[in-house]
Amino acid sequence: MMETNDQAVLAIRRHHAALLAGLRKSSEDLLDASADGDSVDQARGAMLIYLADEILPHAEAEETTLYQRGHTIADLTLLLDAMVAEHGHLRALTNDLETQKSPQRAAAIGFTITELFALHADKENDLLVPRLAREPGVRVQDLLGEMHHLLEG
Repeated sequence: MMETNDQAVLAIRRHHAALLAGLRKSSEDLLDASADGDSVDQARGAMLIYLADEILPHAEAEETTLYQRGHTIADLTLLLDAMVAEHGHLRALTNDLETQKSPQRAAAIGFTITELFALHADKENDLLVPRLAREPGVRVQDLLGEMHHLLEG
């Protein structure tokens, strides 16, 4: 169990890095497949599974825990509204990836999803989570525990 906010902040950074690495790998595989055309459906399917199993549930768990708590802090409201909108864009792009017929456009969507997630994770790592950790009475480690519970449940 995490004992300090600092440990929880570091754990969140590490988790985001792992999620991004998996997303980059999926996106690169889709790009490579779009060039040869033979394994596009398989690469797209793998990326869609990664999004459905890892990225989108993570986003939903963040909204229920970190974002909900952050919305009680006045100076985080606009940031969190924007971040919730980014989650909506990730979901919409995932739907676009699923329905896109062109291998090249599917690869472009995969790249867009990856870059959007990278920018989004940077905001969480550099703006949201450190600000939550500085707020009196906020235990980021408890919020992280709630996220894990949601993701495992």
